[in-house]
Amino acid sequence: MVPELLQHFQVPGRFLSATYRRSNGFFGSAESVNPEDGLNNCCTWFCVIIKDVSPNGASNYSWRKMTFWTRWNLKQCSILCIGADRSFRDLLQETLSRIWTLLPHSQPYALHVPIVETIVTMQDLSVWSVRDFVRSVEQKRSYTASRPHDFLSLHEASRHAIHSMETLGVTVDTISALQQHASRLPNETDQHSRSTTDLSQIQDQLAFQVRILQNMLRRSQSNKERLQNEIALAYSMIAQRDSQTMTALGEAAKRDSEAMRTIAVVTMAFLPPTFLSASFSTSFFNYTPGHTGQGA
Repeated sequence: MVPELLQHFQVPGRFLSATYRRSNGFFGSAESVNPEDGLNNCCTWFCVIIKDVSPNGASNYSWRKMTFWTRWNLKQCSILCIGADRSFRDLLQETLSRIWTLLPHSQPYALHVPIVETIVTMQDLSVWSVRDFVRSVEQKRSYTASRPHDFLSLHEASRHAIHSMETLGVTVDTISALQQHASRLPNETDQHSRSTTDLSQIQDQLAFQVRILQNMLRRSQSNKERLQNEIALAYSMIAQRDSQTMTALGEAAKRDSEAMRTIAVVTMAFLPPTFLSASFSTSFFNYTPGHTGQGA
Protein backbone atom coordinates (compact mmCIF):
# COMPACT_ATOMS: atom_id res chain seq x y z
CA MET A 1 0.00 0.00 0.00
CA VAL A 2 2.82 2.43 0.84
CA PRO A 3 4.46 2.29 -2.61
CA GLU A 4 1.12 3.01 -4.27
CA LEU A 5 0.52 5.99 -1.98
CA LEU A 6 4.00 7.32 -2.57
CA GLN A 7 3.48 7.06 -6.28
CA HIS A 8 0.01 8.63 -6.18
CA PHE A 9 1.15 11.62 -4.11
CA GLN A 10 4.56 11.73 -5.81
CA VAL A 11 6.30 11.65 -2.44
CA PRO A 12 10.10 11.42 -2.69
CA GLY A 13 11.47 8.24 -1.16
CA ARG A 14 13.79 10.20 1.15
CA PHE A 15 10.75 11.33 3.15
CA LEU A 16 10.57 7.81 4.58
CA SER A 17 14.11 7.99 5.99
CA ALA A 18 14.78 8.39 9.71
CA THR A 19 15.96 11.97 9.18
CA TYR A 20 12.59 13.12 7.87
CA ARG A 21 10.59 10.92 10.25
CA ARG A 22 12.41 12.52 13.20
CA SER A 23 12.08 16.01 11.77
CA ASN A 24 10.03 18.57 13.70
CA GLY A 25 8.55 19.92 10.47
CA PHE A 26 9.11 20.32 6.74
CA PHE A 27 7.49 21.38 3.48
CA GLY A 28 8.05 20.14 -0.05
CA SER A 29 6.22 20.39 -3.35
CA ALA A 30 6.23 19.32 -6.97
CA GLU A 31 4.13 20.49 -9.90
CA SER A 32 3.88 19.99 -13.60
CA VAL A 33 2.91 22.67 -16.11
CA ASN A 34 1.51 22.04 -19.55
CA PRO A 35 2.40 24.76 -22.07
CA GLU A 36 -1.16 24.63 -23.40
CA ASP A 37 -3.23 24.08 -20.26
CA GLY A 38 -0.98 25.66 -17.65
CA LEU A 39 -0.70 24.00 -14.25
CA ASN A 40 -2.25 20.53 -14.40
CA ASN A 41 -0.74 18.79 -11.38
CA CYS A 42 0.45 19.97 -7.96
CA CYS A 43 1.63 17.86 -5.01
CA THR A 44 2.69 19.05 -1.56
CA TRP A 45 4.05 17.32 1.53
CA PHE A 46 4.34 18.98 4.90
CA CYS A 47 4.59 18.05 8.56
CA VAL A 48 3.86 19.89 11.82
CA ILE A 49 4.30 19.02 15.49
CA ILE A 50 2.16 20.38 18.33
CA LYS A 51 2.71 19.91 22.06
CA ASP A 52 -0.27 20.04 24.40
CA VAL A 53 0.08 20.60 28.14
CA SER A 54 -2.73 19.38 30.36
CA PRO A 55 -4.29 21.94 32.72
CA ASN A 56 -4.11 19.30 35.48
CA GLY A 57 -0.36 19.72 35.79
CA ALA A 58 2.89 20.31 33.98
CA SER A 59 3.75 16.61 34.14
CA ASN A 60 0.81 15.72 31.86
CA TYR A 61 1.42 16.47 28.20
CA SER A 62 1.12 14.94 24.75
CA TRP A 63 2.76 15.28 21.34
CA ARG A 64 0.88 15.50 18.06
CA LYS A 65 2.85 14.93 14.90
CA MET A 66 0.83 15.21 11.71
CA THR A 67 2.00 14.72 8.14
CA PHE A 68 -0.04 15.71 5.09
CA TRP A 69 0.34 14.56 1.50
CA THR A 70 -1.77 16.37 -1.09
CA ARG A 71 -2.30 15.98 -4.80
CA TRP A 72 -4.28 18.33 -7.01
CA ASN A 73 -5.12 18.09 -10.69
CA LEU A 74 -7.74 19.60 -12.95
CA LYS A 75 -10.29 16.96 -11.94
CA GLN A 76 -9.86 16.44 -8.21
CA CYS A 77 -7.84 17.06 -5.08
CA SER A 78 -6.93 14.36 -2.55
CA ILE A 79 -5.25 14.68 0.84
CA LEU A 80 -3.80 11.98 3.09
CA CYS A 81 -3.49 12.89 6.78
CA ILE A 82 -1.02 10.76 8.76
CA GLY A 83 -1.00 10.95 12.55
CA ALA A 84 -4.12 13.12 12.81
CA ASP A 85 -6.18 12.17 15.86
CA ARG A 86 -9.86 12.52 16.64
CA SER A 87 -9.52 16.07 17.97
CA PHE A 88 -7.96 17.19 14.69
CA ARG A 89 -10.74 15.51 12.73
CA ASP A 90 -13.43 17.22 14.82
CA LEU A 91 -11.77 20.63 14.50
CA LEU A 92 -11.31 20.14 10.76
CA GLN A 93 -14.97 19.27 10.28
CA GLU A 94 -16.00 22.34 12.26
CA THR A 95 -13.64 24.51 10.20
CA LEU A 96 -14.94 23.11 6.92
CA SER A 97 -18.51 23.86 7.95
CA ARG A 98 -17.55 27.51 8.51
CA ILE A 99 -15.30 28.42 5.60
CA TRP A 100 -15.54 25.79 2.88
CA THR A 101 -18.42 27.47 1.08
CA LEU A 102 -16.41 30.71 0.97
CA LEU A 103 -13.43 29.20 -0.85
CA PRO A 104 -12.91 28.60 -4.58
CA HIS A 105 -12.83 24.80 -4.64
CA SER A 106 -11.04 24.50 -7.96
CA GLN A 107 -7.80 26.10 -6.77
CA PRO A 108 -4.73 23.96 -5.93
CA TYR A 109 -4.50 25.24 -2.35
CA ALA A 110 -8.22 25.36 -1.60
CA LEU A 111 -8.08 22.38 0.79
CA HIS A 112 -4.92 23.66 2.43
CA VAL A 113 -6.74 26.65 3.88
CA PRO A 114 -9.05 24.68 6.25
CA ILE A 115 -6.20 22.34 7.18
CA VAL A 116 -3.92 25.24 8.09
CA GLU A 117 -6.81 26.91 9.92
CA THR A 118 -7.20 23.77 12.03
CA ILE A 119 -3.46 23.75 12.74
CA VAL A 120 -3.72 27.40 13.79
CA THR A 121 -6.49 26.50 16.24
CA MET A 122 -4.49 23.63 17.73
CA GLN A 123 -1.36 25.75 18.08
CA ASP A 124 -3.44 28.44 19.78
CA LEU A 125 -4.69 25.90 22.33
CA SER A 126 -1.13 24.72 22.91
CA VAL A 127 0.23 28.23 23.49
CA TRP A 128 -2.58 29.15 25.85
CA SER A 129 -2.18 25.93 27.85
CA VAL A 130 1.38 27.03 28.65
CA ARG A 131 0.22 30.60 29.28
CA ASP A 132 -2.45 29.42 31.77
CA PHE A 133 0.15 27.52 33.78
CA VAL A 134 2.50 30.51 33.79
CA ARG A 135 -0.33 32.74 34.97
CA SER A 136 -1.17 30.34 37.82
CA VAL A 137 2.46 30.52 38.95
CA GLU A 138 2.38 34.32 38.87
CA GLN A 139 -0.83 34.45 40.89
CA LYS A 140 0.66 32.23 43.62
CA ARG A 141 3.78 34.38 43.89
CA SER A 142 2.90 36.12 47.18
CA TYR A 143 1.50 32.90 48.62
CA THR A 144 4.66 30.92 47.93
CA ALA A 145 7.01 33.64 49.15
CA SER A 146 7.15 32.05 52.62
CA ARG A 147 6.80 28.44 51.43
CA PRO A 148 9.13 26.01 49.66
CA HIS A 149 9.02 26.40 45.87
CA ASP A 150 8.19 23.51 43.58
CA PHE A 151 11.20 23.94 41.32
CA LEU A 152 10.61 20.61 39.60
CA SER A 153 7.20 21.79 38.41
CA LEU A 154 8.64 25.15 37.33
CA HIS A 155 11.38 23.53 35.30
CA GLU A 156 8.91 21.09 33.74
CA ALA A 157 6.78 24.03 32.65
CA SER A 158 9.88 25.79 31.32
CA ARG A 159 10.71 22.70 29.27
CA HIS A 160 7.19 22.70 27.81
CA ALA A 161 7.46 26.41 26.99
CA ILE A 162 10.75 25.80 25.16
CA HIS A 163 9.25 22.93 23.17
CA SER A 164 6.11 24.92 22.40
CA MET A 165 8.17 27.82 21.07
CA GLU A 166 10.36 25.48 19.03
CA THR A 167 7.51 23.59 17.37
CA LEU A 168 5.50 26.75 16.77
CA GLY A 169 8.51 28.43 15.19
CA VAL A 170 8.98 25.49 12.85
CA THR A 171 5.26 25.55 12.04
CA VAL A 172 5.56 29.22 11.10
CA ASP A 173 8.44 28.38 8.76
CA THR A 174 6.53 25.43 7.27
CA ILE A 175 3.32 27.34 6.60
CA SER A 176 5.32 30.32 5.32
CA ALA A 177 7.02 28.04 2.79
CA LEU A 178 3.62 26.68 1.83
CA GLN A 179 2.25 30.20 1.38
CA GLN A 180 5.27 31.26 -0.69
CA HIS A 181 4.81 28.29 -2.98
CA ALA A 182 1.15 29.19 -3.41
CA SER A 183 2.15 32.75 -4.34
CA ARG A 184 4.22 31.44 -7.25
CA LEU A 185 1.36 29.49 -8.79
CA PRO A 186 -0.09 32.42 -10.81
CA ASN A 187 3.16 32.60 -12.76
CA GLU A 188 2.84 28.93 -13.62
CA THR A 189 -0.91 28.85 -14.25
CA ASP A 190 -2.73 29.58 -17.44
CA GLN A 191 -4.64 32.74 -16.65
CA HIS A 192 -7.31 31.87 -19.23
CA SER A 193 -8.28 28.65 -17.49
CA ARG A 194 -8.29 29.90 -13.92
CA SER A 195 -9.43 33.08 -12.27
CA THR A 196 -6.74 35.36 -10.88
CA THR A 197 -9.23 36.57 -8.29
CA ASP A 198 -9.68 33.04 -6.93
CA LEU A 199 -5.93 32.56 -6.68
CA SER A 200 -5.56 35.87 -4.86
CA GLN A 201 -8.25 34.85 -2.40
CA ILE A 202 -6.41 31.65 -1.49
CA GLN A 203 -3.11 33.51 -1.20
CA ASP A 204 -4.65 36.15 1.04
CA GLN A 205 -6.11 33.48 3.32
CA LEU A 206 -2.76 31.70 3.65
CA ALA A 207 -0.90 34.97 4.22
CA PHE A 208 -3.34 35.90 6.98
CA GLN A 209 -2.87 32.52 8.66
CA VAL A 210 0.91 32.95 8.56
CA ARG A 211 0.60 36.31 10.31
CA ILE A 212 -1.63 34.76 12.99
CA LEU A 213 0.97 32.05 13.61
CA GLN A 214 3.70 34.68 13.82
CA ASN A 215 1.69 36.53 16.46
CA MET A 216 1.28 33.29 18.39
CA LEU A 217 5.03 32.83 18.26
CA ARG A 218 5.43 36.19 20.00
CA ARG A 219 3.08 35.06 22.76
CA SER A 220 4.94 31.77 23.05
CA GLN A 221 8.19 33.68 23.46
CA SER A 222 6.52 35.84 26.09
CA ASN A 223 5.40 32.69 27.95
CA LYS A 224 8.96 31.40 27.99
CA GLU A 225 10.40 34.69 29.24
CA ARG A 226 7.70 35.10 31.89
CA LEU A 227 8.39 31.61 33.19
CA GLN A 228 12.13 32.23 33.27
CA ASN A 229 11.42 35.44 35.16
CA GLU A 230 9.38 33.52 37.74
CA ILE A 231 12.17 30.97 38.19
CA ALA A 232 14.73 33.75 38.64
CA LEU A 233 12.40 35.50 41.09
CA ALA A 234 11.96 32.30 43.08
CA TYR A 235 15.73 31.91 43.41
CA SER A 236 16.04 35.58 44.41
CA MET A 237 13.32 35.17 47.05
CA ILE A 238 15.09 32.14 48.48
CA ALA A 239 18.41 33.99 48.51
CA GLN A 240 16.75 36.95 50.23
CA ARG A 241 15.09 34.67 52.77
CA ASP A 242 18.41 32.93 53.50
CA SER A 243 20.09 36.31 53.84
CA GLN A 244 17.46 37.43 56.33
CA THR A 245 17.92 34.20 58.27
CA MET A 246 21.69 34.67 58.39
CA THR A 247 21.19 38.28 59.51
CA ALA A 248 18.88 37.13 62.29
CA LEU A 249 21.42 34.52 63.38
CA GLY A 250 24.11 37.19 63.38
CA GLU A 251 21.96 39.46 65.53
CA ALA A 252 21.30 36.60 67.94
CA ALA A 253 25.01 35.82 68.12
CA LYS A 254 25.70 39.50 68.77
CA ARG A 255 23.20 39.52 71.63
CA ASP A 256 24.80 36.37 73.07
CA SER A 257 28.21 38.01 72.83
CA GLU A 258 26.97 41.07 74.69
CA ALA A 259 25.50 38.86 77.40
CA MET A 260 28.77 36.98 77.79
CA ARG A 261 30.64 40.28 78.00
CA THR A 262 28.30 41.42 80.77
CA ILE A 263 28.85 38.20 82.65
CA ALA A 264 32.61 38.61 82.30
CA VAL A 265 32.49 42.18 83.65
CA VAL A 266 30.34 41.14 86.60
CA THR A 267 32.67 38.25 87.30
CA MET A 268 35.73 40.50 87.23
CA ALA A 269 34.02 42.97 89.58
CA PHE A 270 32.87 40.51 92.22
CA LEU A 271 35.42 37.72 92.08
CA PRO A 272 38.36 39.53 93.85
CA PRO A 273 36.30 40.69 96.87
CA THR A 274 34.85 37.25 97.13
CA PHE A 275 38.34 35.76 97.09
CA LEU A 276 39.57 38.17 99.79
CA SER A 277 36.50 37.58 101.89
CA ALA A 278 37.02 33.87 101.69
CA SER A 279 40.69 34.31 102.57
CA PHE A 280 40.06 36.39 105.70
CA SER A 281 37.36 34.03 106.85
CA THR A 282 39.96 31.26 107.14
CA SER A 283 40.87 30.33 110.76
CA PHE A 284 44.57 31.09 111.47
CA PHE A 285 44.56 29.71 115.04
CA ASN A 286 43.54 26.34 116.35
CA TYR A 287 41.53 26.68 119.54
CA THR A 288 41.00 22.97 119.93
CA PRO A 289 42.01 22.06 123.49
CA GLY A 290 44.86 19.57 123.80
CA HIS A 291 45.22 16.69 126.20
CA THR A 292 46.42 19.08 128.90
CA GLY A 293 43.31 21.19 128.54
CA GLN A 294 45.14 24.19 127.12
CA GLY A 295 44.62 25.54 123.71
CA ALA A 296 47.43 25.52 121.23
